[in-house]
Amino acid sequence: MTIVLSVQAMPDSEELAQIASLTASLDQKYAAGSLATAEQAENALNESSATQLRLQRWYEQADRACHQIFFVNDCLNDVKQQRRQYIISLQRISLEAKALQRKLRIEELDRDLAKKQAKP
Repeated sequence: MTIVLSVQAMPDSEELAQIASLTASLDQKYAAGSLATAEQAENALNESSATQLRLQRWYEQADRACHQIFFVNDCLNDVKQQRRQYIISLQRISLEAKALQRKLRIEELDRDLAKKQAKP
């Protein structure tokens, strides 16, 4: 009976596999330092945010499932570790995209200020 219960309570590994594949493709698509345009930054931010949301939903579902099995703490630790390995890449992409957006916004403000100062 315990075996049946633990199989039913295990986190959705198919969903996690899809998230892992998506994270790997995003990590490759938006490699460190590869973002150069505002459009790329916006796309990277949207895609990484959507994947982070999907990962968070999986994590919450897996967390609830862990409470249904006997070794709750072991299950929770495994789920946290699995989440952690994907969230790092997704956060890196988000941080780089936001940094580029800030940089481009500041450059635009500097250009506007220079135009205003150049007018007599």
